[in-house]
Amino acid sequence: MKRLITTAIAISALLAPGSAFAKTTRKVETSPANVTLKSEACSSLPPGTTINGTGTMTSITWTTKRHGRTTISNSSIAPGTATDQAGNQYTFLYTNQFHVSNTRSHRKLYSGPMIDLFTLQGAGPAKLSNGFFARYTTDFKQRQSFSPMDAFGDPIDFRTGQAHCDPL
Repeated sequence: MKRLITTAIAISALLAPGSAFAKTTRKVETSPANVTLKSEACSSLPPGTTINGTGTMTSITWTTKRHGRTTISNSSIAPGTATDQAGNQYTFLYTNQFHVSNTRSHRKLYSGPMIDLFTLQGAGPAKLSNGFFARYTTDFKQRQSFSPMDAFGDPIDFRTGQAHCDPL
């Protein structure tokens, strides 16, 4: 009987999903989300427009380590309010999600998909809706690159990572 129970436990362990043996940590962070948009950088804004806003970014990061690989998944959202130079009121929403992994041969370099969206709506003439879906590569220190698969609006310069109409 003891041998049967031991065998059943061993078989169950082998059939269990791989994530059951992975070590996963979760980290929740909040921070200010300050937004500044100027028509000089964002061609989608009317000429002479400057928009300043504030909100709160909530970011949840899951880090999973399994068999020498690390996977990092992040979901961030920042709703907020903004005002243009004429006093018009707006609301904005920023959201970003990525899911990146390293490899055993490149432990410090991570890559995977990223989805990013920024919208601005309100009573004034400025309206924005831009975002992208890209392959994201990073070392979380100095290196960061985006290979766009799809984009709309004018979110960022994909070569340099410089913001255009996506200030966060």
